[in-house]
Amino acid sequence: MNNNIIDLRSDTVTQPTNKMRQTMMNVNVGDDVLKEDETIKMLEKIVSEMFHKESALFFPSGTMSNLTAILTWCNSRGSEIIVGDKSHIFLFEQTGASQFGGISIRTVTNENDGTMNLTDIELAIRENDIHEPITKLICIENTHNVCGGRVLPLSYLKDLKTFAERDDIHIPIHLDGARVWNAITELNIEAHEISNYVDSLTVCLSKGLGAPVGSLLIGNSVFIEKARRIRKALGGGMRQSGVLAGAGIEAIIDFYSGILRTDHIHAKLVATELLKMKPIAFKITNKVETNIIFVEIVLYDKKWEKKNISANVAALLKEKKILVSVWSHLLLRFVFHRDITKDNIQYIVNALKEVSEFLQESSINQ
Repeated sequence: MNNNIIDLRSDTVTQPTNKMRQTMMNVNVGDDVLKEDETIKMLEKIVSEMFHKESALFFPSGTMSNLTAILTWCNSRGSEIIVGDKSHIFLFEQTGASQFGGISIRTVTNENDGTMNLTDIELAIRENDIHEPITKLICIENTHNVCGGRVLPLSYLKDLKTFAERDDIHIPIHLDGARVWNAITELNIEAHEISNYVDSLTVCLSKGLGAPVGSLLIGNSVFIEKARRIRKALGGGMRQSGVLAGAGIEAIIDFYSGILRTDHIHAKLVATELLKMKPIAFKITNKVETNIIFVEIVLYDKKWEKKNISANVAALLKEKKILVSVWSHLLLRFVFHRDITKDNIQYIVNALKEVSEFLQESSINQ
């Protein structure tokens, strides 16, 4: 990260550590398509064992990993999956399942905590009727990005698994776990205590863990071998990809050192200061559990075009060398990550106070 810029747009903006860079230079590599890259094999073994699954498969991105999971479970065109209406798979992955697999996507309302009501899921499951597609998969997300980095309760995961395994339902569950590391950290549990309740999951190395590239798909060995063939068709069969896996292994070592807990502390500190801030120019719209804050703009210059309000506030913060994501005309997203320091936090709070005062003055003096 540029030393002069505090980048809160995403936890994907992190720079690889010096240790990652050194490891990438020195790892042993081979042709992974031929299953000859020992560093890839090591990473896949480490991660599959963490989550108590039989096997794992390395991908360049979480989007490709999720797509491969869906195509593997839904092995015939005309299948349907159930996803949350605020899920990453539905909103931000170009409905790849429909583009590449002829798979229908049926949405169920995400509650504020990222869960989906089990009754709503049951009502969304198709009947055995030749007029309808066949429901093949339920997809969940943990932590849930658009719901504000919310952690799905273990009790919910247990209830969903019990429901999905009913004799009259029997549908597998895939977890988009791009930020599952944050959930594990916040719950202070072992990785398998989440993965026990799903049939497959994707985990990302390039968000909070800070690796430059990489996600893994995790499941049983039969599932992963099927996924390997689909990965190749999608263009994800990389060659000496152990160079990337080396950084991923270092990222997991860093995870065990507790780096994500610091991100959560930073987010909660800023959230606490925002709640105390006068004038009240900003309103937090999510319960801050992990590293994400959604901020609604309450005060603004009424002469601004409605569609540009959040962009204008983001521009004010950019002048102070803070970058944030614009989500809607009144909504900003702040994401904390390993490149944000304790000193940065105080600077962010001070900058938000200055912008808040400016917005109050602008809302009055029009």
